[in-house]
Amino acid sequence: MIKVTGLEDAAVAIADAMANQQHLSVQSMATKSALGRDVSYDSYLDVSAFTGIKDYQPDELILTVRAGTPMHEVEAELASANQMLAFEAPDLHKLLGAQSAGTIGGVLATNASGPRRLTAGAARDYLLGFDAISGRGERFKSGGKVMKNVTGYDLSKLICGSYGTLAVFDEVTFKTLPRPETNISLLFGCEDMTAAVAKIASVFASPHEPNAAAILPGSMAASAGIDVPEAMVVIIRLEGIDVSVTDRALHLLAADPSGAEIDENSSSALWQRIRDVELLVNQPGDVWKLSCAPAAAPNIIAAVQNHFDMTFFADWAGGLLWLAGPSGASFGTALRTALANNGSGYAQLVRDQADTKTVITPFQPLSSAHYALHKRIKAAFDPLSVLNLGRMHDGI
Repeated sequence: MIKVTGLEDAAVAIADAMANQQHLSVQSMATKSALGRDVSYDSYLDVSAFTGIKDYQPDELILTVRAGTPMHEVEAELASANQMLAFEAPDLHKLLGAQSAGTIGGVLATNASGPRRLTAGAARDYLLGFDAISGRGERFKSGGKVMKNVTGYDLSKLICGSYGTLAVFDEVTFKTLPRPETNISLLFGCEDMTAAVAKIASVFASPHEPNAAAILPGSMAASAGIDVPEAMVVIIRLEGIDVSVTDRALHLLAADPSGAEIDENSSSALWQRIRDVELLVNQPGDVWKLSCAPAAAPNIIAAVQNHFDMTFFADWAGGLLWLAGPSGASFGTALRTALANNGSGYAQLVRDQADTKTVITPFQPLSSAHYALHKRIKAAFDPLSVLNLGRMHDGI
Protein backbone atom coordinates (compact mmCIF):
# COMPACT_ATOMS: atom_id res chain seq x y z
CA MET A 1 0.00 0.00 0.00
CA ILE A 2 1.18 3.52 -0.84
CA LYS A 3 -0.70 6.11 1.19
CA VAL A 4 -0.62 9.62 -0.27
CA THR A 5 -1.92 12.89 1.13
CA GLY A 6 -1.92 15.04 -1.99
CA LEU A 7 -1.20 15.15 -5.71
CA GLU A 8 2.50 15.80 -5.15
CA ASP A 9 2.79 12.48 -3.30
CA ALA A 10 0.72 10.76 -5.98
CA ALA A 11 3.03 12.10 -8.70
CA VAL A 12 6.05 10.63 -6.90
CA ALA A 13 4.30 7.27 -6.48
CA ILE A 14 3.33 7.18 -10.16
CA ALA A 15 6.86 8.15 -11.25
CA ASP A 16 8.30 5.33 -9.12
CA ALA A 17 5.80 2.88 -10.59
CA MET A 18 6.75 3.95 -14.12
CA ALA A 19 10.45 3.54 -13.36
CA ASN A 20 9.87 0.06 -11.92
CA GLN A 21 7.30 -0.98 -14.57
CA GLN A 22 4.66 -1.52 -11.91
CA HIS A 23 0.88 -1.11 -11.91
CA LEU A 24 -1.17 0.64 -9.22
CA SER A 25 -4.74 0.17 -8.10
CA VAL A 26 -6.26 3.50 -7.04
CA GLN A 27 -8.50 3.22 -3.97
CA SER A 28 -10.07 5.39 -1.29
CA MET A 29 -12.89 3.57 0.54
CA ALA A 30 -13.03 0.81 -2.12
CA THR A 31 -16.83 0.69 -1.96
CA LYS A 32 -17.06 0.31 -5.74
CA SER A 33 -14.18 -2.12 -6.20
CA ALA A 34 -16.66 -4.84 -7.19
CA LEU A 35 -17.59 -2.89 -10.32
CA GLY A 36 -15.73 -3.80 -13.47
CA ARG A 37 -12.92 -6.26 -14.04
CA ASP A 38 -10.37 -7.25 -11.42
CA VAL A 39 -7.47 -4.82 -11.62
CA SER A 40 -3.97 -6.10 -12.34
CA TYR A 41 -1.67 -4.32 -9.87
CA ASP A 42 1.54 -4.60 -7.88
CA SER A 43 0.45 -2.19 -5.13
CA TYR A 44 -2.46 0.08 -4.43
CA LEU A 45 -2.47 3.82 -4.14
CA ASP A 46 -4.46 4.84 -1.07
CA VAL A 47 -6.02 8.28 -1.64
CA SER A 48 -8.34 8.17 1.39
CA ALA A 49 -6.57 11.22 2.85
CA PHE A 50 -7.93 13.41 0.03
CA THR A 51 -10.80 14.66 2.18
CA GLY A 52 -12.49 17.92 3.09
CA ILE A 53 -14.77 20.67 1.80
CA LYS A 54 -12.48 23.26 0.23
CA ASP A 55 -14.97 25.93 -0.82
CA TYR A 56 -18.73 26.20 -0.82
CA GLN A 57 -20.59 29.20 -2.21
CA PRO A 58 -24.32 28.44 -1.97
CA ASP A 59 -25.29 31.77 -3.54
CA GLU A 60 -23.17 30.89 -6.59
CA LEU A 61 -24.25 27.22 -6.63
CA ILE A 62 -20.61 26.10 -6.52
CA LEU A 63 -19.00 23.41 -4.33
CA THR A 64 -15.30 22.48 -4.32
CA VAL A 65 -14.41 19.32 -2.43
CA ARG A 66 -11.52 16.85 -2.29
CA ALA A 67 -12.24 13.63 -4.13
CA GLY A 68 -11.89 11.31 -1.13
CA THR A 69 -14.58 13.10 0.87
CA PRO A 70 -17.33 10.67 1.96
CA MET A 71 -20.67 11.19 0.25
CA HIS A 72 -22.50 11.62 3.56
CA GLU A 73 -20.32 14.65 4.33
CA VAL A 74 -20.92 16.17 0.90
CA GLU A 75 -24.68 15.66 1.20
CA ALA A 76 -24.77 17.06 4.74
CA GLU A 77 -22.94 20.20 3.62
CA LEU A 78 -25.37 20.72 0.77
CA ALA A 79 -28.39 20.02 2.97
CA SER A 80 -27.26 22.76 5.36
CA ALA A 81 -27.95 25.25 2.54
CA ASN A 82 -31.02 23.38 1.27
CA GLN A 83 -29.17 22.36 -1.89
CA MET A 84 -28.33 19.10 -3.64
CA LEU A 85 -26.33 17.39 -6.36
CA ALA A 86 -28.76 17.45 -9.27
CA PHE A 87 -27.74 14.06 -10.66
CA GLU A 88 -29.02 12.22 -7.56
CA ALA A 89 -26.03 9.92 -7.02
CA PRO A 90 -27.08 6.36 -6.13
CA ASP A 91 -25.88 4.61 -2.98
CA LEU A 92 -25.19 1.02 -4.05
CA HIS A 93 -23.52 -0.15 -0.86
CA LYS A 94 -26.32 -2.59 0.00
CA LEU A 95 -26.30 -4.06 -3.49
CA LEU A 96 -22.50 -4.38 -3.58
CA GLY A 97 -22.07 -5.49 0.02
CA ALA A 98 -19.95 -2.43 0.88
CA GLN A 99 -19.81 -0.54 4.16
CA SER A 100 -20.97 2.88 2.96
CA ALA A 101 -21.92 5.00 -0.04
CA GLY A 102 -18.23 5.75 -0.59
CA THR A 103 -16.73 9.02 -1.77
CA ILE A 104 -17.51 11.78 -4.21
CA GLY A 105 -14.47 10.66 -6.20
CA GLY A 106 -15.98 7.20 -6.59
CA VAL A 107 -19.17 8.78 -7.88
CA LEU A 108 -17.21 10.67 -10.52
CA ALA A 109 -14.99 7.72 -11.45
CA THR A 110 -18.11 5.67 -12.23
CA ASN A 111 -20.30 8.58 -13.43
CA ALA A 112 -22.95 7.29 -11.01
CA SER A 113 -26.28 9.01 -11.67
CA GLY A 114 -29.78 8.36 -10.36
CA PRO A 115 -33.40 8.75 -11.51
CA ARG A 116 -33.16 12.50 -12.13
CA ARG A 117 -30.65 11.85 -14.91
CA LEU A 118 -33.64 11.42 -17.22
CA THR A 119 -34.30 15.16 -17.11
CA ALA A 120 -31.35 16.80 -15.34
CA GLY A 121 -28.35 14.97 -16.80
CA ALA A 122 -25.52 12.86 -15.40
CA ALA A 123 -22.74 13.49 -12.89
CA ARG A 124 -20.38 14.52 -15.70
CA ASP A 125 -22.74 17.34 -16.67
CA TYR A 126 -22.25 19.06 -13.29
CA LEU A 127 -18.49 18.72 -12.94
CA LEU A 128 -17.09 22.21 -13.52
CA GLY A 129 -13.43 21.38 -13.00
CA PHE A 130 -10.83 19.24 -11.28
CA ASP A 131 -7.16 19.01 -10.35
CA ALA A 132 -5.45 15.71 -11.23
CA ILE A 133 -2.27 13.71 -11.88
CA SER A 134 -2.17 11.65 -15.07
CA GLY A 135 -0.67 8.21 -15.44
CA ARG A 136 2.37 10.03 -16.82
CA GLY A 137 2.89 11.60 -13.39
CA GLU A 138 1.99 15.02 -14.82
CA ARG A 139 -0.33 17.42 -13.04
CA PHE A 140 -3.13 19.02 -15.01
CA LYS A 141 -6.31 20.99 -14.35
CA SER A 142 -9.55 21.19 -16.22
CA GLY A 143 -12.25 23.83 -16.10
CA GLY A 144 -12.85 26.14 -13.20
CA LYS A 145 -15.74 27.57 -11.25
CA VAL A 146 -17.87 28.51 -14.24
CA MET A 147 -19.19 26.41 -17.11
CA LYS A 148 -17.57 27.23 -20.45
CA ASN A 149 -16.76 25.58 -23.75
CA VAL A 150 -13.15 24.73 -24.56
CA THR A 151 -11.35 23.23 -27.53
CA GLY A 152 -9.67 19.82 -27.42
CA TYR A 153 -10.70 17.09 -24.98
CA ASP A 154 -13.76 17.75 -22.86
CA LEU A 155 -11.79 16.52 -19.86
CA SER A 156 -14.61 16.59 -17.33
CA LYS A 157 -16.73 14.29 -19.46
CA LEU A 158 -13.74 12.12 -20.34
CA ILE A 159 -12.60 11.56 -16.76
CA CYS A 160 -16.09 10.85 -15.43
CA GLY A 161 -16.79 7.17 -15.92
CA SER A 162 -13.13 6.28 -16.61
CA TYR A 163 -12.91 4.16 -13.43
CA GLY A 164 -9.55 5.62 -12.43
CA THR A 165 -7.78 4.37 -15.56
CA LEU A 166 -6.62 7.80 -16.75
CA ALA A 167 -5.77 9.96 -13.74
CA VAL A 168 -5.87 10.45 -9.99
CA PHE A 169 -7.89 13.53 -9.12
CA ASP A 170 -8.04 15.55 -5.93
CA GLU A 171 -10.07 18.77 -5.81
CA VAL A 172 -13.29 18.69 -7.83
CA THR A 173 -15.78 21.51 -8.38
CA PHE A 174 -19.49 20.98 -8.95
CA LYS A 175 -22.47 23.01 -9.88
CA THR A 176 -25.17 22.49 -7.25
CA LEU A 177 -28.90 23.16 -7.36
CA PRO A 178 -31.56 24.21 -4.82
CA ARG A 179 -33.44 21.31 -3.30
CA PRO A 180 -37.08 21.12 -4.48
CA GLU A 181 -39.62 22.36 -1.98
CA THR A 182 -41.63 19.14 -2.26
CA ASN A 183 -42.21 16.07 -4.37
CA ILE A 184 -45.04 13.62 -4.91
CA SER A 185 -45.47 10.57 -7.13
CA LEU A 186 -48.34 9.42 -9.29
CA LEU A 187 -49.05 5.72 -9.86
CA PHE A 188 -50.67 4.28 -12.99
CA GLY A 189 -51.44 0.61 -13.55
CA CYS A 190 -50.69 -0.83 -17.00
CA GLU A 191 -51.35 -4.22 -18.54
CA ASP A 192 -47.80 -4.81 -19.80
CA MET A 193 -44.41 -3.20 -20.45
CA THR A 194 -45.45 -1.84 -23.84
CA ALA A 195 -48.41 -0.03 -22.30
CA ALA A 196 -46.20 1.25 -19.46
CA VAL A 197 -43.64 2.75 -21.83
CA ALA A 198 -46.43 4.34 -23.86
CA LYS A 199 -48.00 5.77 -20.70
CA ILE A 200 -44.74 7.42 -19.70
CA ALA A 201 -44.29 8.84 -23.20
CA SER A 202 -47.72 10.44 -23.02
CA VAL A 203 -47.00 12.01 -19.62
CA PHE A 204 -43.67 13.41 -20.80
CA ALA A 205 -45.37 14.82 -23.89
CA SER A 206 -47.61 16.87 -21.61
CA PRO A 207 -46.64 20.32 -20.27
CA HIS A 208 -46.62 19.12 -16.65
CA GLU A 209 -42.85 18.63 -16.23
CA PRO A 210 -42.32 15.23 -14.61
CA ASN A 211 -38.69 14.72 -13.68
CA ALA A 212 -38.43 10.96 -13.15
CA ALA A 213 -40.30 7.87 -14.33
CA ALA A 214 -39.99 4.20 -13.40
CA ILE A 215 -41.77 0.94 -14.15
CA LEU A 216 -42.21 -1.83 -11.58
CA PRO A 217 -43.76 -5.25 -12.12
CA GLY A 218 -46.90 -5.61 -9.99
CA SER A 219 -45.34 -8.15 -7.60
CA MET A 220 -42.34 -5.91 -6.95
CA ALA A 221 -44.61 -2.90 -6.48
CA ALA A 222 -46.61 -4.87 -3.88
CA SER A 223 -43.42 -5.65 -1.96
CA ALA A 224 -42.69 -1.92 -1.97
CA GLY A 225 -46.11 -1.19 -0.46
CA ILE A 226 -47.89 -0.24 -3.69
CA ASP A 227 -51.29 -1.86 -4.14
CA VAL A 228 -52.08 -1.73 -7.86
CA PRO A 229 -53.76 -4.76 -9.49
CA GLU A 230 -52.28 -4.43 -13.00
CA ALA A 231 -49.20 -6.33 -14.21
CA MET A 232 -47.06 -3.17 -14.37
CA VAL A 233 -47.00 0.04 -12.36
CA VAL A 234 -45.76 3.33 -13.79
CA ILE A 235 -44.37 5.78 -11.21
CA ILE A 236 -44.14 9.45 -12.18
CA ARG A 237 -42.35 11.92 -9.90
CA LEU A 238 -43.19 15.63 -9.76
CA GLU A 239 -40.90 18.08 -7.96
CA GLY A 240 -40.87 21.81 -7.31
CA ILE A 241 -42.75 24.37 -5.25
CA ASP A 242 -45.83 23.00 -3.53
CA VAL A 243 -48.48 24.92 -5.46
CA SER A 244 -46.95 23.94 -8.81
CA VAL A 245 -46.61 20.26 -7.91
CA THR A 246 -50.21 20.13 -6.70
CA ASP A 247 -51.52 21.79 -9.86
CA ARG A 248 -49.52 19.53 -12.19
CA ALA A 249 -50.67 16.42 -10.34
CA LEU A 250 -54.31 17.49 -10.58
CA HIS A 251 -54.02 17.95 -14.34
CA LEU A 252 -52.35 14.55 -14.88
CA LEU A 253 -54.91 12.77 -12.72
CA ALA A 254 -57.75 14.57 -14.50
CA ALA A 255 -56.38 13.25 -17.79
CA ASP A 256 -56.26 9.71 -16.36
CA PRO A 257 -58.51 9.27 -13.30
CA SER A 258 -57.26 5.70 -12.83
CA GLY A 259 -54.05 7.09 -11.33
CA ALA A 260 -53.28 7.47 -7.64
CA GLU A 261 -51.09 9.86 -5.68
CA ILE A 262 -48.63 9.15 -2.88
CA ASP A 263 -47.39 11.85 -0.53
CA GLU A 264 -43.94 13.37 -0.16
CA ASN A 265 -42.62 10.99 2.51
CA SER A 266 -43.80 7.87 0.68
CA SER A 267 -42.60 9.24 -2.64
CA SER A 268 -39.13 10.07 -1.31
CA ALA A 269 -38.76 6.64 0.30
CA LEU A 270 -39.87 4.85 -2.87
CA TRP A 271 -37.51 6.79 -5.14
CA GLN A 272 -34.61 6.18 -2.78
CA ARG A 273 -35.22 2.42 -3.14
CA ILE A 274 -35.35 2.80 -6.91
CA ARG A 275 -32.23 4.99 -6.99
CA ASP A 276 -30.21 2.63 -4.79
CA VAL A 277 -31.50 -0.55 -6.52
CA GLU A 278 -32.68 -1.82 -3.14
CA LEU A 279 -35.57 -3.54 -4.93
CA LEU A 280 -33.09 -6.19 -6.15
CA VAL A 281 -30.79 -6.46 -3.14
CA ASN A 282 -32.44 -9.62 -1.83
CA GLN A 283 -32.92 -11.25 -5.21
CA PRO A 284 -30.66 -14.24 -5.94
CA GLY A 285 -28.06 -14.25 -8.70
CA ASP A 286 -26.24 -11.53 -10.56
CA VAL A 287 -27.51 -7.99 -11.15
CA TRP A 288 -27.10 -6.32 -14.54
CA LYS A 289 -27.69 -2.75 -15.69
CA LEU A 290 -28.89 -2.19 -19.25
CA SER A 291 -29.14 1.11 -21.09
CA CYS A 292 -31.40 1.04 -24.13
CA ALA A 293 -33.99 3.04 -26.02
CA PRO A 294 -37.18 3.05 -23.90
CA ALA A 295 -39.21 1.82 -26.87
CA ALA A 296 -36.95 -1.25 -27.07
CA ALA A 297 -37.34 -2.20 -23.40
CA PRO A 298 -40.50 -4.36 -23.79
CA ASN A 299 -38.92 -6.51 -26.52
CA ILE A 300 -35.66 -6.88 -24.58
CA ILE A 301 -37.49 -7.98 -21.45
CA ALA A 302 -39.69 -10.42 -23.40
CA ALA A 303 -36.74 -11.96 -25.23
CA VAL A 304 -34.85 -12.70 -22.00
CA GLN A 305 -37.84 -13.50 -19.79
CA ASN A 306 -38.83 -16.37 -22.08
CA HIS A 307 -35.62 -18.24 -21.22
CA PHE A 308 -34.55 -17.21 -17.71
CA ASP A 309 -36.03 -16.92 -14.25
CA MET A 310 -35.38 -13.24 -13.63
CA THR A 311 -36.62 -10.13 -11.83
CA PHE A 312 -36.43 -6.60 -13.17
CA PHE A 313 -37.56 -3.00 -12.95
CA ALA A 314 -37.05 0.01 -15.20
CA ASP A 315 -35.89 3.58 -14.54
CA TRP A 316 -35.33 6.53 -16.92
CA ALA A 317 -38.74 5.98 -18.58
CA GLY A 318 -37.66 2.47 -19.54
CA GLY A 319 -34.22 3.50 -20.77
CA LEU A 320 -32.45 1.93 -17.78
CA LEU A 321 -33.25 -1.69 -16.96
CA TRP A 322 -32.08 -3.35 -13.75
CA LEU A 323 -32.25 -7.15 -13.89
CA ALA A 324 -31.44 -9.94 -11.43
CA GLY A 325 -30.90 -13.36 -12.96
CA PRO A 326 -28.80 -16.52 -12.78
CA SER A 327 -25.03 -16.23 -12.40
CA GLY A 328 -22.86 -17.26 -15.30
CA ALA A 329 -22.24 -16.24 -18.88
CA SER A 330 -25.56 -17.41 -20.34
CA PHE A 331 -27.72 -14.70 -18.75
CA GLY A 332 -25.35 -11.87 -19.64
CA THR A 333 -24.91 -13.16 -23.18
CA ALA A 334 -28.68 -13.30 -23.62
CA LEU A 335 -29.01 -9.72 -22.40
CA ARG A 336 -26.41 -8.46 -24.85
CA THR A 337 -27.94 -10.44 -27.69
CA ALA A 338 -31.36 -8.95 -26.91
CA LEU A 339 -29.82 -5.47 -26.92
CA ALA A 340 -28.13 -6.09 -30.26
CA ASN A 341 -31.38 -7.38 -31.75
CA ASN A 342 -33.29 -4.30 -30.59
CA GLY A 343 -31.23 -1.36 -31.70
CA SER A 344 -28.11 -1.88 -29.54
CA GLY A 345 -27.37 -0.51 -26.07
CA TYR A 346 -25.08 -1.11 -23.11
CA ALA A 347 -25.08 -3.97 -20.58
CA GLN A 348 -22.91 -3.94 -17.44
CA LEU A 349 -22.56 -6.60 -14.78
CA VAL A 350 -22.97 -4.72 -11.49
CA ARG A 351 -23.28 -7.43 -8.83
CA ASP A 352 -21.42 -10.68 -9.41
CA GLN A 353 -22.70 -13.34 -7.01
CA ALA A 354 -20.36 -16.03 -8.31
CA ASP A 355 -17.43 -15.68 -10.70
CA THR A 356 -19.36 -14.43 -13.70
CA LYS A 357 -16.80 -11.74 -14.56
CA THR A 358 -14.23 -14.48 -15.21
CA VAL A 359 -16.33 -15.88 -18.07
CA ILE A 360 -17.94 -12.73 -19.49
CA THR A 361 -16.62 -9.17 -19.51
CA PRO A 362 -18.48 -6.94 -17.00
CA PHE A 363 -18.53 -3.96 -19.39
CA GLN A 364 -20.19 -3.96 -22.78
CA PRO A 365 -17.58 -5.21 -25.28
CA LEU A 366 -16.18 -2.54 -27.56
CA SER A 367 -16.16 -2.62 -31.33
CA SER A 368 -12.69 -2.72 -32.86
CA ALA A 369 -12.90 0.99 -33.71
CA HIS A 370 -14.01 1.96 -30.21
CA TYR A 371 -11.37 -0.25 -28.63
CA ALA A 372 -8.69 1.44 -30.71
CA LEU A 373 -9.98 4.84 -29.62
CA HIS A 374 -9.94 3.82 -25.95
CA LYS A 375 -6.38 2.55 -26.35
CA ARG A 376 -5.28 5.88 -27.86
CA ILE A 377 -6.86 7.83 -25.01
CA LYS A 378 -5.27 5.51 -22.44
CA ALA A 379 -1.89 5.99 -24.12
CA ALA A 380 -2.30 9.77 -24.05
CA PHE A 381 -2.90 9.85 -20.30
CA ASP A 382 -1.20 6.67 -19.07
CA PRO A 383 1.15 5.17 -21.69
CA LEU A 384 2.67 2.57 -19.33
CA SER A 385 -0.72 1.51 -17.92
CA VAL A 386 0.20 2.43 -14.36
CA LEU A 387 -3.36 3.21 -13.22
CA ASN A 388 -6.08 0.56 -12.74
CA LEU A 389 -4.86 -1.63 -15.59
CA GLY A 390 -7.66 -3.76 -17.02
CA ARG A 391 -10.44 -2.31 -14.85
CA MET A 392 -12.68 -1.55 -17.81
CA HIS A 393 -11.34 -3.53 -20.76
CA ASP A 394 -8.40 -5.81 -21.45
CA GLY A 395 -5.23 -3.73 -21.62
CA ILE A 396 -6.97 -0.47 -20.73
